[in-house]
Amino acid sequence: MKCFTQLSAIILQKPFLHKASQCSACRLPFRCLTPLNNSTDSTIESVLDNGVRVISEHLPHTSSAGISILVEAGPQNEPDDKSGLAHLCEHSLFLGTPQRSSKVLAQDIDAAGGCFGAFTAPDYTCFYAHVMEDYVSYGFDLLGDILVSSEYPESGVEREKDVICQEIRGYKDQPDHVALQLTKELLWPNHPLSRSVTGRESDVKKLGREDVVDFISQHYTPDRIIVGAAGAVDHESIVEQVQDAFWTLKKTDGKRPERTALAPPTDTRGGCLAHYLPTTQVSFSIGLPTMAYNDPRRYAMFVLSNLFGGGMSSRLYQQLRERNALVYSVQSNLLSYQDDGAMIVSGTTSLEGLLPSIEITLNQLVGLLVDGLPVSEEELWKSKMQVRSQSRLASDMISNRVSSVVTQEFHFGHRISSDQIVAQIDAVTIEDIQNVAKTLLCEGLHQLGIAVAGPIRSDDAAFNDLESLIDKYHGAGQ
Repeated sequence: MKCFTQLSAIILQKPFLHKASQCSACRLPFRCLTPLNNSTDSTIESVLDNGVRVISEHLPHTSSAGISILVEAGPQNEPDDKSGLAHLCEHSLFLGTPQRSSKVLAQDIDAAGGCFGAFTAPDYTCFYAHVMEDYVSYGFDLLGDILVSSEYPESGVEREKDVICQEIRGYKDQPDHVALQLTKELLWPNHPLSRSVTGRESDVKKLGREDVVDFISQHYTPDRIIVGAAGAVDHESIVEQVQDAFWTLKKTDGKRPERTALAPPTDTRGGCLAHYLPTTQVSFSIGLPTMAYNDPRRYAMFVLSNLFGGGMSSRLYQQLRERNALVYSVQSNLLSYQDDGAMIVSGTTSLEGLLPSIEITLNQLVGLLVDGLPVSEEELWKSKMQVRSQSRLASDMISNRVSSVVTQEFHFGHRISSDQIVAQIDAVTIEDIQNVAKTLLCEGLHQLGIAVAGPIRSDDAAFNDLESLIDKYHGAGQ
């Protein structure tokens, strides 16, 4: 579902038409965004007096609604010595309010019969619910109570720290997670993007209730809150419910703390790392710097990543599994953030199959870059059909639909329809693929990062062979 959500959040640069309007329910001024003529979406946006943005998308013939509250605060806003603070804040918001203890809160969430939760992303934090249409106001009441009235009891915060430390240790037992995390450290050294969302265990242990209160007070301000609803919803009713939930939040003076900007790529990026785990196989992760989330070339990049390692007919799957039987599965995915992005190729193989698996992957990549393995019209068509189908399937799921509503507002400031997304995917040409490959991947090849996790150490001969292989490809990219 992760790739579905990303694809459904891709946005065009074409502007919506704007017209001023007013909500008849609560007489709050808002902007009405009218979709283009070729849009099948019905999206309306309002901005409350305190700065909270409210966006709804009515979907006919649905009996449930998705609610998503995105807060423009995450690990990127953390001090370097307080990694994991944003994630701890997300956990701490479920520790109870004056109206509901943590147990009552859990009981009320279960009583709604839907799905409630939250997650922390590198760029933001999101709280969500998926409920039947009769429970929409109930969902807003619960989420509003959590975000506005949480008390963060010190004993509860300490327990959540222990829970998060368990979470961190659990991730360290997962070779694929370890390899991906090490690749991020290679691609974004000394930057928040290189850190795990959960933070370093040593930092988490030092955090306290005061850190949580200060972070939420500083960053959970109305101008940073985007509320989305999709499905069986009425916009005026949604605006009224959001107003009721967030009316106590006062408008800020517009001054926000500076967000850490990604340093320009340097020769310090890339390299090779190994992490020993007592497993029978090795997980590998290969990363190349690409582009930020809102880059206009993102459609071509999605199509390129998909044809390279996105399905059973992709180049990597055919080469590594079908032809050479080196892996059970292999995939290429895109990490896209506000400041930067990366293409990640990941898979699992035996220790003996590690070097040939990575060499075949890099040969395929270089062949694509230098036209040694050109993209055919048929291959392009198949990749576009798969990407556009994933986007369409994603838009049929209410949880993905509301996720795209708020993330699109976060990244671009407006909504783009699924029809427009598909049109941009269809417009990708072989020349677009070649340009993306040459201008982005060739520039990033000398910053290639490869991480492995499993029965291999940095002083093993297998790792030395891997380093020598990477050095060769670093030189090819310069």
